[in-house]
Amino acid sequence: MRHPPADLTPPTIAALSAALAEVRGVRIVGTQSLASRTPAPPPSALLMSTATLSGLRIEPLDLIARVQAGVTLADLRRRLGEHGLVWPVERLEPGGTVGGLIASGRGSAVRADDAPARRWILGATVVLASGETVHVGGATVKFSAGYGLTHTMWGSGGRLGALAEVTLRLRHGVPGDSIGAFARVELSQVVASPLEVRAEELPAGWGEREWELQAPGLPRVVSVDGSRALIGCPDRTAAEAVASAIQSKGGWAGIDRPPAEPPPHSDSWRPLREALDPAGRLV
Repeated sequence: MRHPPADLTPPTIAALSAALAEVRGVRIVGTQSLASRTPAPPPSALLMSTATLSGLRIEPLDLIARVQAGVTLADLRRRLGEHGLVWPVERLEPGGTVGGLIASGRGSAVRADDAPARRWILGATVVLASGETVHVGGATVKFSAGYGLTHTMWGSGGRLGALAEVTLRLRHGVPGDSIGAFARVELSQVVASPLEVRAEELPAGWGEREWELQAPGLPRVVSVDGSRALIGCPDRTAAEAVASAIQSKGGWAGIDRPPAEPPPHSDSWRPLREALDPAGRLV
């Protein structure tokens, strides 16, 4: 029987350490908006919710926000809008939390000039499988440069550690920002597809003719400015063809795996995963 989510309440170290002391797998969950794209945890796993990690502090003069993992993207967008600011990262799908977006790696830059999306994360507070809390990155671009755990968390699926808080880099909103302004007529068809191609940056001049040639009949959601898209595909052959066509013309596109497939770059992550979670506690 699956255990209901527990509250991941402060102190986060104590809550996670207690769970790990039981020698059980731990799955960190937010709104579970990507449950259909995520392999199910073992029946014995403890689900720990980030719902109570809802703190948000905006520092407008420094163009940063300190955001706890359970803050929803909608709340973040609304609060930043009160200051005329944006975090120029968005999921093409609605809903979700800041922590979930980063862990899933399904965020896209709002504008081509903003890519890659992960550069808008400056620092993070991460709870490791040992129960230890580490602070990585910083509050400025200068102190967050180089390789580090902050950007490694992007797309890690929560297997490297549990995000408790992140420091986000912001910018002033400008005309043409298309946050939240997507055509969602076919979104349900895209999400229901076995595979999805996520194009964070479409090639210049990519329009209806290219869609007809490269993705005929495939459901898609395209951002208002035409720079990003999410395309539903029936199988890997179709997905690879669409992604390859986009990249061959200078764009960026990746295939979101189905739950049965291993995470991308799993081999390159293995040494870090074994170092941070040798017992495989985070599932």
